[in-house]
Amino acid sequence: MKKRPASTFLAALAAAALWATPVMAQHDHGDKEAQPGHDDGHAHGEVAKAKTFGEAARRIADEIKAIEAALTGGSVAGVSDRANAVNALAKDLGVLSLAKDSGVPREKVKDANLAGKELAEAADALHEIADKGDLTASKSQFDKVKAAAAKIEAVAPATYFCPMHCEGSKTYAAPGECPVCHMKLKKQTSEQFSVTVKPVGGGAISAGKAVNLLFTLKDPRGMQVKDVEIVHEMPLHLLMVSKDLSWYAHEHPALQPDGTFTFTWTFPAGGEYTLFHDFTPKDVGMQVVPVTLKVDGAPAAAVALKADSDKPKTVDGYTVTLNTGGPVTTGKPTTMSYTITKDGKPVSDLTPYLGAMGHLVIMSQDLKEFVHSHPHEHAEGDHDHAKQGHTDLKGGPKVDFEAHFKAAGLYKGWAQFQHNGKVITMPFTFNVAKGEASGESKPHEHGK
Repeated sequence: MKKRPASTFLAALAAAALWATPVMAQHDHGDKEAQPGHDDGHAHGEVAKAKTFGEAARRIADEIKAIEAALTGGSVAGVSDRANAVNALAKDLGVLSLAKDSGVPREKVKDANLAGKELAEAADALHEIADKGDLTASKSQFDKVKAAAAKIEAVAPATYFCPMHCEGSKTYAAPGECPVCHMKLKKQTSEQFSVTVKPVGGGAISAGKAVNLLFTLKDPRGMQVKDVEIVHEMPLHLLMVSKDLSWYAHEHPALQPDGTFTFTWTFPAGGEYTLFHDFTPKDVGMQVVPVTLKVDGAPAAAVALKADSDKPKTVDGYTVTLNTGGPVTTGKPTTMSYTITKDGKPVSDLTPYLGAMGHLVIMSQDLKEFVHSHPHEHAEGDHDHAKQGHTDLKGGPKVDFEAHFKAAGLYKGWAQFQHNGKVITMPFTFNVAKGEASGESKPHEHGK
């Protein structure tokens, strides 16, 4: 296990993790420079750098598929941000192709460089067009993007592996058969991680009964992931919600010697739950993997989701107000400012919870948007102990988070703070409206 130093209290730590299917989770730190080639002030989530040419090519292919699906469905929602990601990845293709182990034949390096530039330009143009919400023009420009992407695919090194994993994680650069079991090698076509969740010993999951769950993290080849980093004091953050978002829990399964995780839990009612697994494989970056569970038993009465962020809310004696600085819209960062009081007095002695002065998880009503953010302001009395995991820092009564939204609709967020050793969970529901330059049609397409 590789431990990541805590950096929660450094300025600009705001981290917004958005997921889609396929999942491409990211943190946005709020202090990044504008994307190359843009000075229009558009706000975009940080695009993680690809480490290899093959990774960049596969991620580009995933973005292209998602863009095509959106445009085919008659929507430009999320297209601008995906095109921006393609642009960023394509710009690095020339350098990545020159790497010693890039897999790109030396005689194809020039082609890879030129194709990368062509794709970056085409994707940049699509980003601008989609930002304006022009579906027809976006479809026309996408044809150019797709053509340029095909040139990348032609020079991208393919990776093959045995579907039975006879040789562990070993991969091959060409199709063929496994030398051990003689099955045909399988081409790796995705960078997506997955998680399997099942009761230890099998059986059903029933409401009101404790169940010991087993979690197995898997890489894109289906191999078990055993090396994850410690992020905010834990190797795995488990965010669980009911289908109607009326119930929420933030828990941490225990790491086992074999690299799996176990966790005993009692679900309050029957029905459908979504479990979001937030983890960071070594040298890969943060992943947010959703898994849907069906729980046997009588379901709880559905609770209608209604916006309530305009009024203070009191939980366990603590009163919290949420200020978003005006309407929340897509296409630009939003500061979510929480102010905590108790018995009418400001709470100025919050202490770090899981390495941060607060945690904010936000989900859209349809569960297709996920945001995980942490405060970006210095805690009062901030010092080097923050990096050493000390908990003597104090914060509040105001804690600010930053979040980015790519789709309009109704959202619910759960902010968590710690005071006097007690974790306070404060839910608020709010609307996100379509921004002027978001390039989004009617809700609800989900972003990255």
